[in-house]
Amino acid sequence: MTSMTRRMVIATLALAPAGCSGLLGGDGPPTALYSLTALGDLPGGPRLNLEILIDKPSATDALDTRRIALRRNQLSFNYYADSAWTDPAPAMIQALLVESLQRSGRVKAVSRNTLAIQGDYELRVDVRHFEADYEGNADIPTVRIEFGLILVHVADRAVAGTHAVTASVRPGANDVPSVVSAFDRALHDAMRDTLTWTLQTAR
Repeated sequence: MTSMTRRMVIATLALAPAGCSGLLGGDGPPTALYSLTALGDLPGGPRLNLEILIDKPSATDALDTRRIALRRNQLSFNYYADSAWTDPAPAMIQALLVESLQRSGRVKAVSRNTLAIQGDYELRVDVRHFEADYEGNADIPTVRIEFGLILVHVADRAVAGTHAVTASVRPGANDVPSVVSAFDRALHDAMRDTLTWTLQTAR
């Protein structure tokens, strides 16, 4: 299990099988907040004299939320009760991508994309999946993450490349802390693939 920063108001939230609708999230405030972690490593390579801008990822309304999403079929979304991310998922992913690339030391600079900053390349991320999947009435879900990536050369707005990233991890148990740990490991896999491809394409 990778190291993971958790901010929790209560220590553990146990889950019964996902089919029990009473365990799905309501409209009240969450009683446990969770965050994920940046990469501690990235495959080695040359340092690029480039500035990379990372856009806030796009996502459907179902995923552009602080609530931790789960699915029991392809037609509907639900959310874990009394639990939430510390930030909406796209904003959290953007911050962790920036921090991970900064830690790597592989580029001159990396920052969130704003109108005040002019970089060399702009990374656009479309979050297609970021949920725990209970499809097939599974007792334990599989965390699924999928990103669609576009790298844009800022000077002429030309597309330098496109790429799809997928990652999945099955937690060891059907409780929220275990599911969050699986999200952390899956996101590490997805971010490692994302940033490695970005650096190779920009180079």
